[in-house]
Amino acid sequence: MVSSNPVKVLHICQRDDAATGGAVRVAVEYVKRLPTYGVDAHCLFLYGSPGPFQQELGCRAHYLGLHSSRDILNWVRLPQFIQQFCPDILHHHDGLLWPQILTLYHPNIVKIVHGHLTAKPQPLLSKAAIAARLQRQSTDVLVAITEDTRQSFLKHQHYAPEQVVVIYNGVDLSKFYPPTETERFEARRSLGLPAQAVVVGFVGRLHCAMKGTDDFLRVISCLPPDYWGLVVGTGPDLDSLKVLAVELGIENRVVFTGLLEHPALAYQAMTTLCLTSHNEPFGLVVAEAMAAQVPVVGFACEGGVKELLTPETGVILEKRDAEEMAKAIKYAVDFPDQGSVRCINAHQQVTLNHNWDVNAQLLSNLYFEGCLVQTQA
Repeated sequence: MVSSNPVKVLHICQRDDAATGGAVRVAVEYVKRLPTYGVDAHCLFLYGSPGPFQQELGCRAHYLGLHSSRDILNWVRLPQFIQQFCPDILHHHDGLLWPQILTLYHPNIVKIVHGHLTAKPQPLLSKAAIAARLQRQSTDVLVAITEDTRQSFLKHQHYAPEQVVVIYNGVDLSKFYPPTETERFEARRSLGLPAQAVVVGFVGRLHCAMKGTDDFLRVISCLPPDYWGLVVGTGPDLDSLKVLAVELGIENRVVFTGLLEHPALAYQAMTTLCLTSHNEPFGLVVAEAMAAQVPVVGFACEGGVKELLTPETGVILEKRDAEEMAKAIKYAVDFPDQGSVRCINAHQQVTLNHNWDVNAQLLSNLYFEGCLVQTQA
């Protein structure tokens, strides 16, 4: 649905930096696509200076230039920008307390919050609990990225059922697709991987407590010498992971790439993706692998990834055991036909439910319809 009267929406994010997490990528993907559906969408970055996303957004990227949340004297820049920008809708993408307070009461502006993480129970008088109450009281609609996330907000933050909708995150299907043999060869060459190796991939923030990257390296150590590990991403545990690779004796067959300018290269180079997360609210890397028809083998973990990675779309191990994971990966590689149906199912699911263009239209409908329409009257 395209309106003749575009709705003006301001998506509020922390920083123009992919390393801050997946929320900023979600906001950017929507802002790029929403104008097609009659929405005048822009991104406001609270902290720092222009970064890589400015190249994608152009004049739709704006910056407050704060150093951090401690830059209290400059918080006033947010209400000043909102007054000048005159949005119909404010769309928050991070659970920061101070922007929630400063946007608590805007009688002519609809407020939407994107629930990227599952809500957790909090002590009654804690900072997190106060922030949650402020958020709920001032939010018209909360967009949850999975049904698991939606249920957590209903249970732990006491949202009304009609106040929370599910719109899944998406994948850019023009970038993530099954590679040709030439593309696979070039991807491996550019990443420093042997052309004939079996490449087991990890993509994500290098934070072992959440992502289990240390367990990923232990899995690689249980695999034969012709199996290489590809670690894509950065984070606080990078140095300790490199030390662990040496201790495990696999430093010569593990490649740490850091952040990639073109993340699709990682999936083009992979034989399989290994999911070792302890908690995964959505599992964007799983969706990207599925779009590229890379088989996914993962440990069972908490979060909305359970809606994406199922026995029909991948291999799930209930027990967290590196040797068992290694056996499952080797079986998937040795008997690819056994997993071909799962790969087809996974690709179909991503195409139907995790298509940025389709989901941008769903979001635009949310802006124009239902309880939001009355604000445009």
